[in-house]
Amino acid sequence: MARALSHVESGDSVGLELLRRIGPSVRGIPVIGLVGPPGAGKSTLVARLVAEFMSRGKRVAVLAVDPSSPITGGAVLGDRVRLTGVVSHDQVFFRSLASRGALGAIARNVRAMTRVLDAAGFDVILIETVGAGQSDVEIMSVADLVVVVVTPDFGDSIQAVKAGLLEIGDLYVVNKSDNPAANAMKITLESMLTGRKGAVVLKTVAATGAGVSELATRMLAQFEELSRSGELERRRARIFEKEVVEAALSELQESLRELMRSESVTEWLGSEIKAGAEPRDLARRVIRTLLERKTAELRAG
Repeated sequence: MARALSHVESGDSVGLELLRRIGPSVRGIPVIGLVGPPGAGKSTLVARLVAEFMSRGKRVAVLAVDPSSPITGGAVLGDRVRLTGVVSHDQVFFRSLASRGALGAIARNVRAMTRVLDAAGFDVILIETVGAGQSDVEIMSVADLVVVVVTPDFGDSIQAVKAGLLEIGDLYVVNKSDNPAANAMKITLESMLTGRKGAVVLKTVAATGAGVSELATRMLAQFEELSRSGELERRRARIFEKEVVEAALSELQESLRELMRSESVTEWLGSEIKAGAEPRDLARRVIRTLLERKTAELRAG
């Protein structure tokens, strides 16, 4: 499994062939994203949710996206440490992913990786993001259902992220709710979410497990409701379209690099630069050449 996901994550030819073969086996299991600011306790909450789903006889896969170093590209991958108590169980698969400069807080090819896990027989997939604030809205490009996790003291910055996190969630969780300020935070959120159909605010204490069972039940109920209403199909269509666009851009970017490395283009650019050509004009000509090549490749099959 780990090797298969590595191929899919890298986007190489082996991963692409694997995705082609498993297509008929993908069932469409729930893919649930958990987002929120750093320190909200998402990793501890995920560990509790995994244990809760396991107690219900479900196999759970977790994809935890950690930030990459802008210099080395390496990731902290600290979530594995926090989930040590559950990742060794045969009902659970855990994978740490480096965001590697991907837009927002989501690593590339995550949605494709969820299809591999689906075909492998898991029942629920949880995706935890790096906690990058408003950029966490990118979770909508991979998750069927979004759970926004905040803390009781989140109120000071809640207005600043209203246009981001507070507009993408299906469920909102006030974690660390043993804090006396939790009730006030819950009321504030409910007030701000007035008019958001189906949006629910729950309280949990991930450290003790309080409220986690109710959260798990609500997650699955919300997923079923999305399915019944047709909203799940619409969301997945948008996710599919975005995945196609991103894959196309990645393909074009790599083809562009190859074109620019060719001797003929290098010589041509050199002569154009000496002639004082405008880079943007040259860019249009390069793109036109690239698209002509790609069109010829597609026609040739």
